[in-house]
Amino acid sequence: MTVPWRPGERAITYKEQEDLTLRPRCCLQCSESLVGLQGGRSSEQGDQDQLKELHSAGNLTVLATDPLLHQDPVQLDFHFRLTPQTSAHWHGLLYDHRLFLDIPYRALDQGSRESLTATLEYVEEKTNVDSVLVNFQNNRNDRGALLRAFSYMGFEVVRPDHPALPPWNNVIFMVYPLERDLGHLPSEPP
Repeated sequence: MTVPWRPGERAITYKEQEDLTLRPRCCLQCSESLVGLQGGRSSEQGDQDQLKELHSAGNLTVLATDPLLHQDPVQLDFHFRLTPQTSAHWHGLLYDHRLFLDIPYRALDQGSRESLTATLEYVEEKTNVDSVLVNFQNNRNDRGALLRAFSYMGFEVVRPDHPALPPWNNVIFMVYPLERDLGHLPSEPP
């Protein structure tokens, strides 16, 4: 079932659509990402925006392009340590109170639910994000399993022509709206 998302959700402008033509970049440590499997980042995306550690607590480390530049979109990487040798990586773009997360290729592996939960807790407690949108390619072999798993966790499919979505082709988006108290202020940026 697809949802209309939120009634009255603002459509993205032409400028915002242009900004969101970029996809989240994968970090060099990611072997599970398609880019990592193909041998690293493209030089076009390259190292023009070095990621800096923004937060580290427990098993979660958050990296971001410099949030002090107040640029949109902001690249956010969430690295969750599963064992001393392995970690789960979630890559996203923060834009206009929305976080777009690419679903890793091994998202259904053990530990990924724990890493997503830690990521969502960080986003809810430390940012001004109103909704988290996960996305994955429409032609993935595990598409049905991803839809079931993320629906179980509270995500809902967003119709592909929704005006607040970026212009990414052949992608399924699922939204998780964050409940915000009117008096809630995040304890740190972005």
